[in-house]
Amino acid sequence: MNGFRKLQERLKEEGWYVGWAHYCCQSCAWMDVPDYFDPQYDKDGYLIREDKDGNKIEYKDVDLAKVLFNHSQDCQYDVYEEFMQSGLLEEGEDDFFEELEEAQWAEEDGQEGAMLEVAKKWGVESVLENEPEGLIREGSFVCFPPEMQNESTFCFNGDKEGVKNLKAIIPIIEECGCSIHWNGKGDTRPSISWELE
Repeated sequence: MNGFRKLQERLKEEGWYVGWAHYCCQSCAWMDVPDYFDPQYDKDGYLIREDKDGNKIEYKDVDLAKVLFNHSQDCQYDVYEEFMQSGLLEEGEDDFFEELEEAQWAEEDGQEGAMLEVAKKWGVESVLENEPEGLIREGSFVCFPPEMQNESTFCFNGDKEGVKNLKAIIPIIEECGCSIHWNGKGDTRPSISWELE
């Protein structure tokens, strides 16, 4: 288990929510933070409030002053860069990337395989077919998991209480084999690194 996963488990014991690859950007990612630890949902996406015997399920609330998470842009696999580096595109490169961007938005709206269709049309599907195994797919975002990336910048609650809480867990971060680079202020996101194992 790498340092990030150790940190994730250890901070949960301290009442922290620690997430990876929340949706999109910092603004969207905050909306992706769960309300509860370990929530259970039915097939329609509704929170299950009672067990099979009719007993009320008590969920523990996530304290937004104790959250640490990154978002897709912090751990994104840059497929555009992979196409550029492949050397497979010669003429019409701008047209290809325009079509690929439209396909990315189509996938965002639920049209699976749109990007692969564009790549096949241009004869460069091998780039998508040879993506590293183990990547996380969130809508049109393709992200590295913490087992394939050894550092990231994280979001946290930058108010007075959030800053105090983050400062208090720096020893735990280091205890888990991670390093933190942060100026100690609420207007700067900390960068945390760890060894891959």
